[in-house]
Amino acid sequence: MALGLEDNAVNAIAPLLDDMSDVVPESTRVTSGVDMDDLDSTAVERTDEEIASIPLKDFLEKIHPSLKKQIDDLWYYSRVSSSYRQAKLNAPDLRLHCDTCGGERTFRGEPAIISDPPKVSTVSLRYTCGDCNNETKYYSLWVRPSDQPFGELYKYGEFPPFGIPVANRVLRLFGRDAQLMKKGRQCENQGYGVAAFAYYRRVVENHKNDIFDEIIKVCRTVNAPGDIIAELDEAKKEIAFAKSMDKIKTALPQGLLIDGHNPLSALHGALSVGIHEESDEDCLEAASAVRLVLTELVERIALLKQDNKELSGALQLLLNKKKT
Repeated sequence: MALGLEDNAVNAIAPLLDDMSDVVPESTRVTSGVDMDDLDSTAVERTDEEIASIPLKDFLEKIHPSLKKQIDDLWYYSRVSSSYRQAKLNAPDLRLHCDTCGGERTFRGEPAIISDPPKVSTVSLRYTCGDCNNETKYYSLWVRPSDQPFGELYKYGEFPPFGIPVANRVLRLFGRDAQLMKKGRQCENQGYGVAAFAYYRRVVENHKNDIFDEIIKVCRTVNAPGDIIAELDEAKKEIAFAKSMDKIKTALPQGLLIDGHNPLSALHGALSVGIHEESDEDCLEAASAVRLVLTELVERIALLKQDNKELSGALQLLLNKKKT
């Protein structure tokens, strides 16, 4: 996102704030300047997990919107003059995805002024990519400071949306179902495990033959044993991904293995999860595993094909030189 579009980004987050009655717990539905006593009167008992504090950097990078956490480096006092000081929300450097740079980069932000404890504030943080100075990231936050530097933080939303986007190579493989993959990623980003898992499983089932075709191409490129190619061809005849895996007995080429393991077997294990028998948290974990393994498999396929293309080009160059 280009600099100078801050108003547009804030407007994109604004609808999240309009619907807070649906997603924000009663104990956190507050505005700037609300006293701690008002919150305590509606507070609910919190679990040990909720009470455990985390660094602000981890919260901004790794926690999806609509969650509240205890932060152990939330704020500090900034001395304005000899007789006046301001409470400020920290803005640690973050490692985030930058579309302009095409990868993970360091983003830097400016601390935001907040109310003195125990009052509550609603603030925005603006971050900019340290490499291109063009891509920006916005956070809309609810802040309740306590004893310095601790406090509570709730993430209303962020723009661009939370999470790393699905790689273009993966989206191209799935063609018309690329939108389903994106929807699955959006659900995963928001912590909706069952929905994310359902989207990912549907994509894999719909495109298992495309996945097998790409693996077959690589097998032929690297002169893999004919048995694995024949088994993959047989696997394509099965309707369900799980049943197709029963046809594959021969090991895949070494370059396609992930930490020494067959990625197809890993996908089979994850997709075997009973969506109606597992908790949303378990489905979220399985969905994340499916996405990560699938993305790594597609990247390895692309890398092997590229390596072979470069090798063939180099070999042809040497042969041509020999003839001359």
